[in-house]
Amino acid sequence: MSLPFIALSITSHKQTTPLTLLPFPEPELGPGELLIQNVAIAQNPVDWKQIDYDIGILSLPWTNGGDVAGTVYKLGPGVENFKLGDRVISFLERKTARHGAYQTYSIAASSRTVRLPETYSFEQGSTIPLAYVTAGAGLEHALGVKLPVPPHLPVESKEEPLLVWGAASSVGAYVIQLAKAAGYTVLSTASPKNHAYIKSLGASEVFDYHDPDVVSKIHTAAGANLSKVYDCISEHGSIEASVGSITTTGTGVVAVILTPKPEQSTSTVKVLHTGAKQAELYPEVGKRVYALLEYLLERGTFVPNPVRVVPGGLLGANEGLKLGREHRVSGEKLVYRVAETQF
Repeated sequence: MSLPFIALSITSHKQTTPLTLLPFPEPELGPGELLIQNVAIAQNPVDWKQIDYDIGILSLPWTNGGDVAGTVYKLGPGVENFKLGDRVISFLERKTARHGAYQTYSIAASSRTVRLPETYSFEQGSTIPLAYVTAGAGLEHALGVKLPVPPHLPVESKEEPLLVWGAASSVGAYVIQLAKAAGYTVLSTASPKNHAYIKSLGASEVFDYHDPDVVSKIHTAAGANLSKVYDCISEHGSIEASVGSITTTGTGVVAVILTPKPEQSTSTVKVLHTGAKQAELYPEVGKRVYALLEYLLERGTFVPNPVRVVPGGLLGANEGLKLGREHRVSGEKLVYRVAETQF
């Protein structure tokens, strides 16, 4: 069933009032683009931050969001690897309002879109793109981890630890799976309520990051060769703790998702900012990241984030964004079903 062309719209900079639904004309597609009829949309922390801090709102009205799952509605020039009706997920470019997520239809780049097998629900699929690309591109770009190339995975154990700080976050959950597939022994930190979940994803050890002795416990578990840390929090002291967790006598690296201060690096540990952008800046990294995702999904071995459906469809995002601002989202992804929207 076709839906009207409606977007949940930001209508002012640093908007404090609820976002509203506005119609838009069916968009034209450029080369390599496709139009997705959205079924499920997942929320990321950057979504509310863009609104509150006026980041990346290039024009008004604007529609933000980067994660969608749905079906291919229309193909742009040169798109040959998808067909109408394909179930897909996509990490949107957000370069115009029509390239955002919170709407009935979104323009997606075919290079950032993968098929979603029937074994995954649209809600599950929507939790994957942005956080997965952040995880995969960060591992390769900042930490020098070579992701396995299908079908050669999982690879033989490297007998080398890799620490994931904030492992219950969306990004952290995906870093665990990718690092383990790449042959690393995964150590991790999370709040105790999420320890069983983190272990189920493949982490060998999980430590409570509130424990005042957490760094010394990581040292004991890691031995003398921990040189790679992916800090999926990157604030409130996590960078300093991640740097302190390095045990190698050589050079260590901490990958962070928020811009670090120069003084947070040391003479022996580099703190490097990374993220999904690296998959765009380094196309060869992007190709490997997306190819691996499609392979893992086809085999049903990739575990998406736990889903928490917020009722109300697109309009439900006003409540979900509030939950994000209040830091009331942990170990799960807020998802909106477009069909629940009252148009």
